[in-house]
Amino acid sequence: MQTDVLPGVFARRDPAGAVAPVLFDIPRSGGEYPRAFRSVASLTDLQRSISMYVEELYANVTEAGATWLYALFPNAFIDPNRHALDIDPAALEGEWPEPLQPSAKTKAGIGLIPMVCAGTKPIYDGKLSVAEVQWRLNDYYLPYHRELARLLAGFRADHGVAYHLSCHSMPAVAADTGVRRSHFDLGDRNGTTCGPELVEVVEHTLRGFGYEVTRNTHFIGAECVRQHGNPAGGVHSLQIEMNRGLFMDEAARTRGPGLAQVREHLTEVARAVVALAREKPAR
Repeated sequence: MQTDVLPGVFARRDPAGAVAPVLFDIPRSGGEYPRAFRSVASLTDLQRSISMYVEELYANVTEAGATWLYALFPNAFIDPNRHALDIDPAALEGEWPEPLQPSAKTKAGIGLIPMVCAGTKPIYDGKLSVAEVQWRLNDYYLPYHRELARLLAGFRADHGVAYHLSCHSMPAVAADTGVRRSHFDLGDRNGTTCGPELVEVVEHTLRGFGYEVTRNTHFIGAECVRQHGNPAGGVHSLQIEMNRGLFMDEAARTRGPGLAQVREHLTEVARAVVALAREKPAR
């Protein structure tokens, strides 16, 4: 297995054998806080924003022939799964050089630059400078997305198709409704970021292990699949949300006894997607 690292930004693992046009990206699980990062929030509260252990759960996908890409920086610092202009102008000291596009997520404090963690805890005691946010974009967010785009473009050029699985975790119970979530929720932005065959293969494999699987129910898929998914152009992107109750103690933020088994099952998901990719003729 070959590895590559851009310090502080991403780590990539390539399969040792034949490379399939399949990429698993883990954009919101990093825990390497840049030295320059300053926050009034406690580390415990900051860590509650991070999808912990997801990189471990998908660590063996390279055995199936897939590529593994992991954002090393925490999404509490800058979130790769948000649009680059999803910024609250009221949070900035100074004028952004182009019109911003704050979403409902930004208004809730969890946009590109999260302003709260652990639900309600402020991350900063004041505004951020435009230069600070641009540094985070240029040195962290954009290099990660460039690497993701480079890999998918290479797969498309070499194999005629690319399959992209964006890997996330969700709390077992929705904070706003108290509703217990399914084991896995597959988001393709209501059929716009990938062909149905990818969703069907992932769903069928997971259901075979006894999991409850829903589609576009809890999360439809955010920036990683929105930006990179282009099924008409041969790039199929699917967001996988996994219930944290399967593999961790959410209150203690520690690994649970189910982690090893879930990792085995996700490796089988990778094998199924690789088999699908190798069946697709080059175009």
